[in-house]
This record gives sequence, C-alpha cells and structure tokens, in this order.
Amino acid sequence: MNKFLATLLVMATVSVGLVVWLTQPSFKDNFETKLLFDDLQTLAHQVDSVEIANAQGIVFSAKRIGERWLGTFDIEQNVYPISRTKLASFVDTIMHAKLLEAKTRKPKNYRRLGLQPISNEDSMASFVTIKAGSHVWQVLVGNKVTNGQGQYVLIANDPQSWRIDKTIRLPIDKYSWLKQPILPYEPQNIASISRVDNNRWQIERSVSGDFQLLNKPKNKELAYQGILNSIVDSLTSVNFEKLLSVDESVIQSIKILTQLEVTTAEDQLFKLVVSEKDGQYFVNFSSDNQLEYWHMWHYQISHFSAQQLIKTLDDFLAKPNTASSDDTSQPDVVEEGDSPY
Repeated sequence: MNKFLATLLVMATVSVGLVVWLTQPSFKDNFETKLLFDDLQTLAHQVDSVEIANAQGIVFSAKRIGERWLGTFDIEQNVYPISRTKLASFVDTIMHAKLLEAKTRKPKNYRRLGLQPISNEDSMASFVTIKAGSHVWQVLVGNKVTNGQGQYVLIANDPQSWRIDKTIRLPIDKYSWLKQPILPYEPQNIASISRVDNNRWQIERSVSGDFQLLNKPKNKELAYQGILNSIVDSLTSVNFEKLLSVDESVIQSIKILTQLEVTTAEDQLFKLVVSEKDGQYFVNFSSDNQLEYWHMWHYQISHFSAQQLIKTLDDFLAKPNTASSDDTSQPDVVEEGDSPY
C-alpha cells in the first residue's frame, strides 16, 4: 500500500470515529436534565415559607398566610407585605435550575467558589431554605461563574458542589424584596390632597378628571399644565429605603416639614407627615377610622421624594416675568471723542 492510500485510510478511520463520538450522547448532555431539586416543581404551588440568610443573619424571611405573603425582620416586629413578583421569580429560578458540572467535594476548596458556610464571618454565601409543609429544600448559593454561565451551589447535607445553569438573584438587604411603592393606590384613586400646616393649599379632582388648585390667587396661573398631577404621582409612587417601627430612637425629636391630608375616590381619609433629622427624610401615615399595614411604620425616603411632597403654594404657580415686554429704553450714546469715565 503506497503512502497516499495509507494516509486516506487513516483519515477515513478518524472521520468515522469522530462521527460516532459526536453522535453519542455525552455525560454532560445527559446530566443537564437533572434539576437542582427534582421534586420542587411538583410541590411549588404548596410552598409556604422562604428564608435567605448570610453571615450577617437573616436577610429575608417570608411566610404565606392564606393568599398573602408576609415578610418579617425580627420576632417582635410586625409583618410587612412582600413583592410577590420578586419572590415568584426567585422560586422559579431555583425550581428550574439544572446541575451542569460537578465541582469540588473538599471543604477546604469551597472558598474558591464562594461556598464557605455562613457560620464563617467572612462567608459571602447565602443559605436558602424553601418549605412546603413538611418538605424542605436547602441550598448554599455561592459565586457567579466568572467565565461562563451560572452559579456555584452546595446542596445541604451533600459535600458535592455544583455549577448550575442559572444565576439566582438574591435580595440586597432586608428591605429590597418588600412591597413597593408604600401606598396601595394609583393616581386615579386619589380625590384630593390638602396641605394643612402653615403653608396651606388644596387640590381637588374636578368632574372632568383633572385636578384644580382651590385657593389659587386670581391674578396667578399654574406653572405648567399637569403640575398638580405631579404631586399626586409623587405621592402614589413614593418608595422607601428603610422601614422603621414607631418606637425606634431615630424618629425621636424629628423636625416636621409638612403635613398633608389625602382623600381617596372611595372617600377614605388619611394623613401623612414628612419629617427630617440629620439630613435623613421620613414619612409616616395615619388615619382616624382605619388601620392599614402602612400606618404602623416610619419610612425613610430619599431627599428627592421628600422634596416632591413638601411643595408650597408658590411651587404650583408661574413665576412673574421680570423682563418687561414693552421696555423700549435705549443705552446711553457716547459721542466720539467723549469718555464716559
């Protein structure tokens, strides 16, 4: 057999072998069908408790009570509604996550994957517990994969660490998965707003649906069309940065900036107070005839949000035009050779 034919035979053999190898299902392809928790999808509709903890303590804890999901922070604090969208997205990610690649089984190497136990002060991991009745799923979530897809995890009571195919979005702090905005109202649910401190004004929704400024001076115009709607939008969309119970020391001796009374389309009346202390801004709500979850707290809000709620009457009105339109005065003329100095 000459050298040319021998070369062709080798190439044909290699090609056949390559085709056979490519058509065989690999271990990785088979393994991609294995879920992180193979029974969570079946029982997902029964999930009634979710807790996420890290080295600093419990970051998020929520339980389903009837049809409501409520979050807690400390044993003695009241519960607070959570963002069901964020929680649903989180559970959905865990439910559909697949194990892609087995990593280390050695605890001394967990650090490289961000999978140190949260009992270690310098751990960057988060420990997730999901419950549905007597069923419990627990996983330690570590670093995101640097060059590739997914995240590293360690299933509870199993030394084998894994790379999964999804990135699990975790709460930044204990407030980030709570219900936002503060109020359960849309702009169309608001009928009137009145400032009831020393700088009084009142806006009210007219029959046409637009707001009107009831105590607008006769010789003044609004700064622009829709300016009254802006404070309604600001009120119904205000978010909070922190949640404080009414007895916390930070809200003692605070300076009140404004007090508003709000009437809803259903003729419900509530009050709000915007206050400030040491450059931080707060808002709290109350009502004489009803008690809602948002009445039980002081909310720390941003400087921008506070400024939108402390509008004065002048803020709604057009500023006077200081330049006279019929000013025909001319500059002094200096003859050539004369000096004005």
